[in-house]
Amino acid sequence: MIPHLYVGPGARAAALAQASSALGTPPEQSPDARLVLSTGTEVGIDRIRELILWARYGPVRAPRKVAVIGPAEKLTREASNALLKLLEEIPPHLEAILYAEALDRVLPTVRSRCALLWCDAVPDQIEPALREVGYDRDEIAFISALLGDRVEAAAAFLAERRKPAQEWEIADAQARALPLGELGKEFAKYAADPLLRRAYGRHLAAALPRAAADEVLALAEKLAKDGKETVAAFLDEVARFLATEAAVAWPDLPPEVRLAWARKASLARGELDDNANPRLLAEVVALWPRTT
Repeated sequence: MIPHLYVGPGARAAALAQASSALGTPPEQSPDARLVLSTGTEVGIDRIRELILWARYGPVRAPRKVAVIGPAEKLTREASNALLKLLEEIPPHLEAILYAEALDRVLPTVRSRCALLWCDAVPDQIEPALREVGYDRDEIAFISALLGDRVEAAAAFLAERRKPAQEWEIADAQARALPLGELGKEFAKYAADPLLRRAYGRHLAAALPRAAADEVLALAEKLAKDGKETVAAFLDEVARFLATEAAVAWPDLPPEVRLAWARKASLARGELDDNANPRLLAEVVALWPRTT
């Protein structure tokens, strides 16, 4: 199978959407997926060597294994050269998907071994599929804003026709009445659903500064027990909340503190991808304002 290299404003989202389609589930939830993604730094040769070893063996659950690599320009020259060997001799059970933000900085030998695919912005990718299910213009705008660049999560709205605005209102009202511990339980329950995760996640993040330290530690333990994916969802929602809603929710929190906290949550998300301790990361981010 020829590797695909996605480019354009929707490249990352399209790469992950293709991975979801091939696996039948989001790649973060599949044992047959390998995400070699940059967290702002370069992707070194060690991660590509690990990918090559992982690719030797067949899939566990899905029809094939899927590797998503990007942004491709973040690969070091040594990593790019090591990846070439895999791209030249793709195992029959492996689908390799790359994406790039700056195609001109991708090693030419890597580009030449891939089929280039241009990707429009995320709303342009998901709108036809949502319209086919029956969503109207306002609902499509709501879902697009909710997903951001995570177009692969649109699958949650395609299996059946949902009522996103109504679901949001119900979940938001329920979340307002819950203490931190119960919010954590509901968030973990719905962490894989983009709409309900956001509805509970924003209230969970908003409650952190006023919660007692022991409540926060119990929350981190609960999220970690539920799994790495739940902790990842928590870190994503905290970072998003800090960037978009915290200024209104916490007017007394200095802007520089909010920004530093958001940066901490984002860095923790990258460390989680590198197999750091999920519970420790959840604790560090949730308790961060108390330790600065």
